[in-house]
Amino acid sequence: MAEDITHDCFLSLIKRPENFNPARGSLKNYLYSAARNLSLKHFRNTSREAAVELFDEEPSIPDREQPLGRLLDEELSIKVKDAVFSLPPLQREALVLFEYEGLTLSEIASVLDTDVGAVKARLHRARERLRATLWPYLNSSREIVTLEQA
Repeated sequence: MAEDITHDCFLSLIKRPENFNPARGSLKNYLYSAARNLSLKHFRNTSREAAVELFDEEPSIPDREQPLGRLLDEELSIKVKDAVFSLPPLQREALVLFEYEGLTLSEIASVLDTDVGAVKARLHRARERLRATLWPYLNSSREIVTLEQA
């Protein structure tokens, strides 16, 4: 998928070079933004599709991975995903680029065509919102972990 998006990114630059305006920013920033937009488009189109793998036999479950633990991990994962998707788009975008993609603040500012201060503010507001949303759930899961360890 990454190779396809990269290919499409450069292909769009070759087909429509007038879309790149050096006065607006560097070629690197243009390519980041184009790749970001193509990725978002791809994920929107494929978000409703689910891959199904067929197994000849059921995989064995390790003893350390109990059903309750898996269920709680899956539930926590769903809560975090829902909380991230509930963020306003600008905050969600900054958070995903920083936390999941590993971009620096200046790289994010460049991709989003804004300044570093705005990125910091978006990250701060996103984290505060996530903390407020997930606090009760994370607090109760910590108690479960503590009880299991006892």
